[in-house]
Amino acid sequence: MVMSSLLAGYSPIIEEAEAAQVVITDAVQVVDGGQVNDRMAAVDSDADGNIHVVWSRNTQHLYYTMLDARAQTVIDATQISNPGAHRAWHPDMEVDENGRVHITWTNTAGQYAIMYTLIDPSLHAQDGSPGDDTVISIVDDFIVSQRNQDRDWPAIGIDSVGSVHIVWEDAYEQLDKFYQQPQIYYSMLDIDLSTKEAITAIDDTLLTPIIGHKGHPDLAIDADDFVQVVWDDTRGGKVEFAAPIDTSGSMYQEWGDMCTVFYGGQWSSGGYFRGIKPMLLDANITVYETLYLLSGNTPSAASGGACATAYQTGGSGGNVRPTALGLTPGDDSGGIRELTEVVFGGAATNLPSDGGYYSEFWGPGSTWACLSWKDAAGNVPGNPPTQRDHKWNPNATKIVMPISDEGP
Repeated sequence: MVMSSLLAGYSPIIEEAEAAQVVITDAVQVVDGGQVNDRMAAVDSDADGNIHVVWSRNTQHLYYTMLDARAQTVIDATQISNPGAHRAWHPDMEVDENGRVHITWTNTAGQYAIMYTLIDPSLHAQDGSPGDDTVISIVDDFIVSQRNQDRDWPAIGIDSVGSVHIVWEDAYEQLDKFYQQPQIYYSMLDIDLSTKEAITAIDDTLLTPIIGHKGHPDLAIDADDFVQVVWDDTRGGKVEFAAPIDTSGSMYQEWGDMCTVFYGGQWSSGGYFRGIKPMLLDANITVYETLYLLSGNTPSAASGGACATAYQTGGSGGNVRPTALGLTPGDDSGGIRELTEVVFGGAATNLPSDGGYYSEFWGPGSTWACLSWKDAAGNVPGNPPTQRDHKWNPNATKIVMPISDEGP
């Protein structure tokens, strides 16, 4: 594991800095792991310029080292996670004004847990030897959050009164409203140094109560102790589905259920579902979709009930669209359309409307949809050997979703 120092406080006004202008030290080896796998390092420095580094060794235990301002090791590699089975991932750290090191990390051994550890390096001799976890740890492997589902990517910050703020991504939601898509959670701890305890001041708090994928949060605490949080988010995104669907006799009612999946309505078995499109619209995610009738056969369920509007949008059994969705405002649905020519064995294959054998060609239908974006020659958009191609929206995430009760 290596590190280097940069000069960021001042630089001349130039369009692009050269490495020699901002790098003030050569790369320094922090630790020689030898045969072990040291990775996922996090770093911070204290008021005296000392450098503190934590990392995961073999994705099992958490390790810590301290270097002085001259990058000389004063505390060698020290295991700071307790003995026993651990799976340490993605540590983050911050050093407070008293030189104490606050660390958060994910333990993926068993039920995933967000952990917190507080160490005081001044409790070690700082003579270049490894420390002792039982000596330097003030708060030892405290569980911040551990519930059903997975959690990861914690980030930590310390405010002006020494309170600890932690954010992380978490797939837990007690009502399962978000279908186990990771959301962003927050917790606050107060530290009692006299009893060496972390006291939960604000328990697990959901910051992003809306469907969609959130991840990789980070935080900063400003001069007024406001906690500023940033994360990845699918809001504002676009996703497009091309769904070649079996139209053989055994798939009639399933067509109605597929329309319920996308548009909302009653399941054939009973019960109501709101639908992917309206749910994601609330999360500011645009869904483009085209449901394809393989071989052009039209089950009655594909033209009525929850499918009625989509069937009309597709031209009441119209053919493949000549243009992509989303190029004009409001044009976000291809509806239900016939698919009578697909790609099999590298060649165009016609699908007669038989309600049986050809109506189950979802494998060649999927190949056709994929080659419509990137063909065998590598062209994007693609040009498969069919008269008509699926015109993908170039800016959307692309998903081919075949549906059938038979093999391809």
